[in-house]
Amino acid sequence: MTTILHIGQFNKLRLKRCFLNQIAPKISNGLIRNGYQVLSYDDRDMSRLLGLGISKKWGIRRMNRHLIAYCQKILPDAIILGHADTVHPETLAELRVFFPQLRILQYNVDWIDPSCDGGNVQRIQSKLDVVDITLVTTGDKKLLQQFKKTGNIVGFLPNPTDHSIETANMYEVKEPAADLMYCAGNGTRQFGEEEIPAQEVVQRIQKNLPDIKIFAAGMTPGCRLEGAYYQRAFEQAGMGLNLSRRNDIFLYSSDRMAHIIGNGQLCLMDRRSGYDQLFDDNEIGFYSSPEELYMLIEKFKKTPSLRQKIARKGAQKYRALFNEQVIANYMTDLLFQNFNPEKYAFPTVIS
Repeated sequence: MTTILHIGQFNKLRLKRCFLNQIAPKISNGLIRNGYQVLSYDDRDMSRLLGLGISKKWGIRRMNRHLIAYCQKILPDAIILGHADTVHPETLAELRVFFPQLRILQYNVDWIDPSCDGGNVQRIQSKLDVVDITLVTTGDKKLLQQFKKTGNIVGFLPNPTDHSIETANMYEVKEPAADLMYCAGNGTRQFGEEEIPAQEVVQRIQKNLPDIKIFAAGMTPGCRLEGAYYQRAFEQAGMGLNLSRRNDIFLYSSDRMAHIIGNGQLCLMDRRSGYDQLFDDNEIGFYSSPEELYMLIEKFKKTPSLRQKIARKGAQKYRALFNEQVIANYMTDLLFQNFNPEKYAFPTVIS
């Protein structure tokens, strides 16, 4: 029996931002379906609990001690860290003393532009001395190179889809309730050559295409969709706009991409993302300018059969390339040193 401890956000105590579609449960699902014993540990919830439910900050030190004691009971063969920011590097170093054969992987699903990412680069770098593998949802080698150290592995992590989570097949629906869906947080988005508020993106699409029915949420206070309500929203529209904060970083995308394509919507995304090297125009609706995006939306609204055809092909390919079992297998191949890049039809590690 091989035991993997997966430390990340599972949202059992703090229900704000409780997303069923987030990456952590998908990775755990994939590991379990691949035959591993997986134990989930929510470091943030545990910190809140050990902080008497009052303050996560008060409980962080206690959580780190509890984590060591917990590992001494379960004897993990590997640890996977997903944005486990409250786990101290010193705790992982101590665990390595107890378990000399322990393998540790950290993954990060945020963009890593060092000029304006709010410290995300620093969070990844803080654990480089105590992890064996670092995976990030970007394939940009220059950005990934900053995390490369002697003896460690750095690579690309695709956003996985999961057949038990993204359950809609919107390519089967000829007349959905809405033509286009865009769910995003507040803040700016890179739209063409501009940086504009996410809500303004929706306004511009509506202004240029007044007949388009748009389902939009998350951009203003009180309209964020969480839990099952977020997944149900994908069952309302035929197309999904995958617009991230940055759209010109090679193979970077919000995990919204997996939610859109995994649910069978036709994904519309900026060609500068580089995903046109993995997918064709008959699988994803790539655009190079806002004007081309407007044209695509109008075309696919008028020809639902074409939208359905492309969305089906995109979903079939994405689900084959990036399903939860493939991504979990990629992680364990790296962890247990069975890695062969030829097994994977996407960029993997940097040398």
